[in-house]
Amino acid sequence: MPRFLLALFLLVASPLLPAWELVPYTATYRFNLDNKLTGTATRVLEARSGDQWRYRFSATTSMATATESSEFRFNGRTVTPLRYQKQHKVLMISRKASVDYNWLTKQARGQRDERVSTYPLRAGSVDPLNFEIQLRRDLNDLGRLGGPYVLADAKRAEEQKFVIDGEEVLDTPLGKLKTVRIKRLHDDPERQTMFWLARDLGFLPARVVQHDDTALYTIDLLTYQPVRPAAASAASK
Repeated sequence: MPRFLLALFLLVASPLLPAWELVPYTATYRFNLDNKLTGTATRVLEARSGDQWRYRFSATTSMATATESSEFRFNGRTVTPLRYQKQHKVLMISRKASVDYNWLTKQARGQRDERVSTYPLRAGSVDPLNFEIQLRRDLNDLGRLGGPYVLADAKRAEEQKFVIDGEEVLDTPLGKLKTVRIKRLHDDPERQTMFWLARDLGFLPARVVQHDDTALYTIDLLTYQPVRPAAASAASK
């Protein structure tokens, strides 16, 4: 078959996905740690002015809290981090970390409690929270994962590899959700991270499972509420 006919056949045979739109939302999750600590977790994505966004994650149990926030720009294709913060508190012990991304000087400044580090920024870097936004966009618009992704945290910038591990239908309070299962490849064999991203919800995380040494952490989707465009516009003022 001539090449141009083959290309035409593939174009007709493969339905084009609509361009992925970043939609503000609030989602709640059931949180569990080692079947000992349970609570609720919330993800909130907010539209700010222009192409700027804020993404927040918080989890609360009877003995611990964890919060993360990411401020970033999104041009419809690429996530560009601006500032990242996180704080974990268990009983009276608290840990903090933050990163400021200066794209003019191409330098990142990270801080973990009192320790400060700086390192050069690489093009395409994402932070520990908004990398998920980039994965979701790539899955929809490319039909695959991009990468490897450069994850820039409070210590350094490192390439992180993710692979598609299959598809699965999850039973959730929202009904049955068709998901793409994503596996993050860690250098440490004692660590495993899996994401289940819901196709019909713009690849929103429906489940996350993380094995970290001897700890098992899971979150499962309970509710999802997208924000209407008018409400999102008013919130950004």
